[in-house]
Amino acid sequence: MPLLERTPSDVSAELADVSIADRPLSALVRFALTAWESTGPTLALDWLDAGWPTRDLRDVLADMKDSRELSQPLRDRALRLWSASAPA
Repeated sequence: MPLLERTPSDVSAELADVSIADRPLSALVRFALTAWESTGPTLALDWLDAGWPTRDLRDVLADMKDSRELSQPLRDRALRLWSASAPA
């Protein structure tokens, strides 16, 4: 998960020569959100706050916002992002 310690724009710029199909960044963000260990969700939520697309992650955000296993600040962030990504 070291890539998530950097900004999405920095990582995308560094991977500019790699085809989109070969960039598993969306899978990495999903994995970090579902890892539910101390740093994974925080780093992944930072990416979402920085503008990473949430449309394919609404299911994970819904689980996170209702989870008693996560801290209240993480649940609050997940709720905010889940609400903001609601289909129009």
